[in-house]
Amino acid sequence: MAAKLIEGDPQRLGDYRLAGRLGAGRRGVVYEAYDSGGRRVAVKVPHGDSELWRPLAGEVAAIRAAAPYCTARVIDADCAGARPYVVSEYVAGPSLRGAGRTLAGPDLLHLAAALATALTALHEAGIVHRDLTPDNVLLGPDGPRVVGFGPVSPTETTLTWPRLAMSAPAYTAPEAFTGREYGPAADVFAWGAVVFHAATGREAFEGSSLGTVMHRVLSVDPDLGPIPQPLRALVADALAKDPERRPTARDLLRDLVHADATVRLGAPCLAPDCLTHASPAACLPAACLAPSGGEAPRWAQEWTAERLTAEEVLGRRVCLADALLVARAPLTLDFLLAAGGAMAARLRTPCDDPGLGTVAEDAYVTLDPADRPFAPAMFLRLADGRGGPRGTRGTEERIAEAFGPLVVRAGDLARLADPALPYAWPRLAGWIEADRDARARLARDRLFWLALTTLLTLALVVALATRGGPV
Repeated sequence: MAAKLIEGDPQRLGDYRLAGRLGAGRRGVVYEAYDSGGRRVAVKVPHGDSELWRPLAGEVAAIRAAAPYCTARVIDADCAGARPYVVSEYVAGPSLRGAGRTLAGPDLLHLAAALATALTALHEAGIVHRDLTPDNVLLGPDGPRVVGFGPVSPTETTLTWPRLAMSAPAYTAPEAFTGREYGPAADVFAWGAVVFHAATGREAFEGSSLGTVMHRVLSVDPDLGPIPQPLRALVADALAKDPERRPTARDLLRDLVHADATVRLGAPCLAPDCLTHASPAACLPAACLAPSGGEAPRWAQEWTAERLTAEEVLGRRVCLADALLVARAPLTLDFLLAAGGAMAARLRTPCDDPGLGTVAEDAYVTLDPADRPFAPAMFLRLADGRGGPRGTRGTEERIAEAFGPLVVRAGDLARLADPALPYAWPRLAGWIEADRDARARLARDRLFWLALTTLLTLALVVALATRGGPV
């Protein structure tokens, strides 16, 4: 849930009306906002000189073109304005850190896959996240989403280790402390540290001071005992001190997808080339096949006969493990991303985080039917900043009370608690549009009658002048 805007925060950016603060970090401030159609979005306003962001339209385009798996999709951006901003879809749900719980078993595997899927999509688009932490992982109702990435100003591409470390030292790769290039391998290191946090609820590199944390990142290997295999081995590889020894995000995703297939199949680990074998059934463990001379499993009969591709299998919502086993070609990037996204979708986190429009509509439907006709006039005044309640005082007081925190009352005066409500609540937006149209019609009617009266007056003057009588 967003906190209130503070002094200095913008009220509006482009077509987006800001409703509150979702968070602030090293890169900037993220706001809850609504577009002119009432869609709820997240708007990120970066720190720094706006002039530095003008050349970054190309990077924004690359971000928007990244495969939309396990990340908050970028909807819009303006790098050329006086106050640059990036707009992404709103993800309802707590952060991994804010959720205050640890994950185990399939949930932990699915989270790890979600993060690897997001990093693979970003890295394949040429984007380095640079700030993957538990705070930038949201546990959404449709699976985990990675947020916090975005265009990087020229000053940030050459960040020195103090600036990176002060933000999240326990998730900063060793090369950032030693002046080496901070690239995709650093994101993989952060992946390992975030998975460790998800499994244990603590940092992989704890310390009471920055120096202590830095020493541990550079010299100490954390105890990975609480993380089960095969995930433990992947985390150990990701946390290697030498970036050259770490796997790529795509390597991690491939191994996680294979591990998930093995678990779902209930069989021992399969050889890597099994999933690209011309005849997948040939390399399955004997326990997964029918007895010699017996009938082959039904799935093998159906899928071998139809020669399904990976995309066709996933499109039919067939078991992910079986989909991998019937893949008749090397696993493509699209296949891996789709498989990782399917794994991530199994970690769903229910969230009660309704938008302003939903809260307002729920309040409206609870009004007494006799009071509802008075709501439009009252909210039109509030939207115009004219205060209220007035007129039918008892009725409008009941309406204001029903809307609770959305209407702030002080004696006889009232105002909208959030100026974004006219954007967020479609019903109020409809009232405003209808009122605007009515005012425009009234203005046109007044202009018409004024013109007609003027013409009649001129006609009368001409007629009297023509007769020679007094005007």
